[in-house]
Amino acid sequence: MSQFWKDAEELTETFSELFRRMFADPELSSKVEKLDQIVIFKYFDPDVQFWFDLRGGKNEFGTGEPPGEFKVRMTLSADDGHRSWSNKLNPVMAIARKRIKVEGNATGLLKLQPLLRKAAVVYHGVLDDMGQSEKKL
Repeated sequence: MSQFWKDAEELTETFSELFRRMFADPELSSKVEKLDQIVIFKYFDPDVQFWFDLRGGKNEFGTGEPPGEFKVRMTLSADDGHRSWSNKLNPVMAIARKRIKVEGNATGLLKLQPLLRKAAVVYHGVLDDMGQSEKKL
């Protein structure tokens, strides 16, 4: 049972708003688009899969199956996703401790770790705006 999420719908709404805002931020989107690949975040408890299509500067995202072959998929609990976007879970350490399972080469993705501080500010704004301030870590 999730510590932070009542269901997949709440997770989807919250993370979708985070990703919309991240892609609208010039600094974040310019760094992310350099990955130039499809990336998947597969969350469980509750189960939701997000894909990011960063090919050719698209900066698009969605749920379910991606619009092409992914280069990296990261599988983690939705609670650890929340901790990660809050910048309270170090992705490198989480991978080493097997809290995040990686398929493919996540080197490029892990180079973006310094951006998690800014993403956390955006994420906390989303939580506030959606009436979920109690989830802030």
